[in-house]
Amino acid sequence: MKVKAQIDRFIGKDNRVKAYASVILGGEYVIRDIAVMDSKNGLFARMPYRSYKDRNGNMQYSDVAFALNETSRNAVSDAVLEVYEQRLHMEEDESQDFADQEEDETLVFEQRM
Repeated sequence: MKVKAQIDRFIGKDNRVKAYASVILGGEYVIRDIAVMDSKNGLFARMPYRSYKDRNGNMQYSDVAFALNETSRNAVSDAVLEVYEQRLHMEEDESQDFADQEEDETLVFEQRM
């Protein structure tokens, strides 16, 4: 099955959640709100879930969508993390280009004074 991933939005460097992604499975199904999470073991893709309280008032969590086998789970996770890394590098490159542009404008401004 073909898995296509995209990053929908970045959250921030200081948060445990780094971004949210969507995947298209086989060109027929979409799963949204997959979180790119940071942990002590590195980045991972967390599937969307819902939370609820059980009869005893304890908070419980249940995945909304999940893979039925390791191969499918790895395919989704790998696609999300790969596109996250690509977009992160693109964002960093754009930030550097903007910083370089501002530096150039500052130099031009300083030369005119």
